Amino acid sequence: MRAKRIWSVQSLLTCFFWNAVLVGLLYFMADRTVDGLRQWVDPFLKPGGTALPEDARSAFSSLDQFLTQIRTYVAPVVLGVGGIATFILWVFVMAQGRSLAARVEAAAQSVLPSPAPQTDKPAPKTDRPAPAAPSPATEPSPQPVIQLLSNLQRHGRFIDFLQEDLSPYGDAQIGAVARSVHQGCNRALAEYVEMKSIFDESEGTAVLIPPNFDVNSVRLTGNVSGNPPFHGILRHRGWKAVNVRLPKATAGRDKEPVLAPAEVEIGATAP
Repeated sequence: MRAKRIWSVQSLLTCFFWNAVLVGLLYFMADRTVDGLRQWVDPFLKPGGTALPEDARSAFSSLDQFLTQIRTYVAPVVLGVGGIATFILWVFVMAQGRSLAARVEAAAQSVLPSPAPQTDKPAPKTDRPAPAAPSPATEPSPQPVIQLLSNLQRHGRFIDFLQEDLSPYGDAQIGAVARSVHQGCNRALAEYVEMKSIFDESEGTAVLIPPNFDVNSVRLTGNVSGNPPFHGILRHRGWKAVNVRLPKATAGRDKEPVLAPAEVEIGATAP
């Protein structure tokens, strides 16, 4: 209903505006025409003007009175005719608009699916269980990392080596300790990760980088410009994991993670 009222007002204002323009134009043309005819008649009616027979002067006098009356009634007539024409045009536009709206509504109703008939029968029950709510994402357990570090500590004293202050020791002493740490950590890491070098060539040799190389496996340095293939010197062969065997969790997540247990010798005396 609100849309129909808006359409009625808009169509009436539109018809009134354009008819007002047309009526104004017609009134201007009629007024100019009457004024031009009076200017043409006036020289024949002025005293001392063109000598005319009495019948002709009487005819010009009647014509002048007629033009005066026409000029008096031209405005009401034009406005009245314009108002009637505006109303008739508005009724025609409203009829056309309602007919078009009815056709559009009928077409829309034919496209929309018909509603399903409502029945009082209850919905059939099924034995299917309700879908379970998705469980919130759980954080990954830190136990595999804890156990890996614990294994590195157990075999190679890896944590002790990293946490030790090496500034008081000489290079020879550090080298002797690093050898045992290297051997133990290499053995511990091999239990969980099988590794392989990305390049088989020796470091310092010339290698060719193909056009379809893996940017995650090869990092280009130096003066890199243009498109592959590239020629360069191998500075590091790189490593990739061939097989990973994560350790299984052996302790609950609620317990404090222990990398290496403290050792206390019972029965010994302090120095």
